[in-house]
Amino acid sequence: MAAVKARAGDGAELLWHDRYLERAGSPWARGTKIAVVYGLGPVQRGESSFDPLFREATMGSDTVGAALRAAVDDPEVKAIVFRVDSPGGSYVASDAIWRETVRAKQAGKPVIVSMGNVAGSGGYFVAMHATKIVAQPGTITGSIGVLGGKMLTRQLFERLGVTYDAIGSSANSDFFSDTHDYSAHGWQRFQAWLDRVYVDFTTKVAEGRGLPIEKVREVAKGRIWTGADAKELGLVDELGGWPVALRLAREAAGLDADADIQLEVFPEDKGLLGSLLGGGGGDNSESVAAQVQLTVGLVDELRPVAAELRALGLGPGAHGVVSTLPVALGD
Repeated sequence: MAAVKARAGDGAELLWHDRYLERAGSPWARGTKIAVVYGLGPVQRGESSFDPLFREATMGSDTVGAALRAAVDDPEVKAIVFRVDSPGGSYVASDAIWRETVRAKQAGKPVIVSMGNVAGSGGYFVAMHATKIVAQPGTITGSIGVLGGKMLTRQLFERLGVTYDAIGSSANSDFFSDTHDYSAHGWQRFQAWLDRVYVDFTTKVAEGRGLPIEKVREVAKGRIWTGADAKELGLVDELGGWPVALRLAREAAGLDADADIQLEVFPEDKGLLGSLLGGGGGDNSESVAAQVQLTVGLVDELRPVAAELRALGLGPGAHGVVSTLPVALGD
């Protein structure tokens, strides 16, 4: 940090990004308020999180749901832009977030979904009832389907010389046990559960997109589509990125195309990293910068280990029945 100041010249002062925007102004800092909610990473129940080691965010239903409710309850918010970049995950969590998008529309707050690189399975589930859906031509989306199962680990641990067992209190208490496969009855129950989720998913797609259920069944079955294909199939409305989403948000809010808007992120970031980066400046700026540099350095040192864990399937990921399978692009 001292080297940066030296290159800037005598009298230069470190100015943090938020302070700079306060002085210089932001291109979206005045006018009608439009809420921005981010849904990034695998969908899970609970709070959203970010793992700096694996560089992976998670979309927590509690966090995203609360953000959508706060935007709905704010009388100044006239529309919501929901940025989704997710391979899916938990069906329960996806359904909880989906419900908040429905509630927003019922409250008169249009929801415009802007899709990132991937918005498949649960990532599409949370978007399917939006007022408008915008995707990039190459966005991986759709994957309307359900996938579930469990990993059996007994033989793996036996090879390592570790043996263990479990005691159940009822016939189905070991339903998700990793020591043995499903029983015939358990497998039947599991398949029935997956079938129920699939029917629920396809039915809600038909309702949200205004498509015949027969049409949805043709494009479902877990198949993925590019954003361009999805538009032709009626799964998204327009192709583009952030500017297109903002244009549609203005239209949905009844604003002119060039109307001034104020973008506000829900919820406000109050995490550790946000505190470090947002609360800097003044006498402690160099101390804060040193802490950030130390943390980043430590993470960089551990990242090769994280890569090995990911290769072994031991890292975080989309553990859920409404998930897009990994897609290999090239060799």
